[in-house]
Amino acid sequence: MLLELRIRNFAIIEQVALSFGPGLNIISGETGAGKTIIMNALGLLIGGRASSEVIRGEQKEAIVEGLFELEGEASGPTFNSLDRSGPEILIRRVIAEGGRSRASINDELATVQSLGNIGSSLVQIYGQHESQSLTRVESHLGILDSFAGLEAPLAAYQDAYQAASKLRARLDELAARTQQRDQLLEIAGFQINELERFALVPNEDVDLAARRALLANATKLAAAANESEELLYGGDGAAIDTVSRVQRRLSESASLDPRLAPIVELLGGARTSLEEAAHSLRLYADRSEADPAQLEQIENRIQDLQRIKRKYGGSIASALEALAKAKSEAAELESAEESKADLERGLKRALADLEHQAASISAVRRTKAAELKRLLEIELKSLGMRSATFDAHLAPLGATQTPLSSFGVALGPNGAESVEFLFSANLGQPPLPLAKVASGGELSRVMLALKQLEARRRSVATVIFDEVDAGIGGAIAEVVGRKLRQLSRFHQVLCITHLPQIAAFGDSHFVVEKEERRGVTLSRVSALDKSSRAQEIARMIGGTEITAKMIRAAKELIARAQS
Repeated sequence: MLLELRIRNFAIIEQVALSFGPGLNIISGETGAGKTIIMNALGLLIGGRASSEVIRGEQKEAIVEGLFELEGEASGPTFNSLDRSGPEILIRRVIAEGGRSRASINDELATVQSLGNIGSSLVQIYGQHESQSLTRVESHLGILDSFAGLEAPLAAYQDAYQAASKLRARLDELAARTQQRDQLLEIAGFQINELERFALVPNEDVDLAARRALLANATKLAAAANESEELLYGGDGAAIDTVSRVQRRLSESASLDPRLAPIVELLGGARTSLEEAAHSLRLYADRSEADPAQLEQIENRIQDLQRIKRKYGGSIASALEALAKAKSEAAELESAEESKADLERGLKRALADLEHQAASISAVRRTKAAELKRLLEIELKSLGMRSATFDAHLAPLGATQTPLSSFGVALGPNGAESVEFLFSANLGQPPLPLAKVASGGELSRVMLALKQLEARRRSVATVIFDEVDAGIGGAIAEVVGRKLRQLSRFHQVLCITHLPQIAAFGDSHFVVEKEERRGVTLSRVSALDKSSRAQEIARMIGGTEITAKMIRAAKELIARAQS
């Protein structure tokens, strides 16, 4: 049960602290006063998405806190893992600038996902536009499955459906390729022969370019080597002769001054290095002879490689990848018949398992559809629709609705059938598609009845109705108020409403108002006592101008509801 809700710097709310009790808690106020903002803030505590746009004015962060008292719903691994010493937990959500969000449970950091897991067991929120979902036939199956408690079997079925769909797609692809098998094999074979004939080597084009540059400049390189060898060793005034003369001259002087001895040794080493360099240059020049035949051979190879690279992706690496792919494709095509047989056997097993799961789900749906019809008609009668009839019509899927079938049974991603709700509000009229024949008020009452059934099944502590009374009024509004009061015997109920007939049934009442303070529009929430409650319900009856007659009518309405 939600004991307290604190909101700070959230949208137009500066600071609010609300204490809720058991039973029916009413929240009212003029349109735009901030009632929906309270629901949005509460939604953050149960895993809703956060946005920095909700931060009020120039503030740095918005904070929402909720204090919950755990009752029968506090079971299972989600709650057992919480660090708590008593029956209460404090959930906090902080939204900072830039959209950053922090969440904590009992001051321990928590993920938004964990808030969602816990929140789904603590609070159930029904929005003001949910009844419109009944006009979408595709939503009916989900409503029936939720009522039937098929979440786990359906999740297992959907996993199996995805696996079978992948097998079917793979088999269809293989069948299409098999039809073109000979042509594809011929293409792959040609690519393999062509690429293998060239015996490609990684980076061969780089190596060949370097070799071509050497061969094209062989004469120039040999001349440079010969000239350099002549300057070092062979000609007049060669570098080696000069070094030798210097070495001999200093050797004579070293006998007089030993400090010259190291320099003499350095000159000896230099002479040896120059002799080796001259020898290497001579050998280099002898080997650097132009070879037109070899240069032509390299040029031809480079041209062949350029053609192959252009054809297969622009590089030798991509050409080698194309070769590997062609070999793999050829091997796959060669074994296509064997692969097809394996896939067909796998798909047959998958479809048999899928059909078995679908049959189990269908059996539960048929049973629960009949139960939903019975219970919903009882609820609708209690909501003033005494002659209403309801039916959840199950129809097998057609072959065009799904690519999968087993033994003639079409199987879709959610089972073997579709569901459409049929409805009649009047005696003697056969039920017709709900989405086509129900008025706005009738849709609201059907949705309210469905939500009451769901609340009973899920046994959450707190149920919130956010203006689900759209399209109803008068005596029917009083009936809805009575139903909410009855529901509050088993759940804590928070109800946002504009209808005085519903508000009169509340055990506690809060009013949301807008005010301008220091040049800023703010929203404030007040808990009403007996006197101010009559004043608020009178406003809901007659508008802004409240008369003594409206006050008396409000008090009579409250007295009748409370009796």
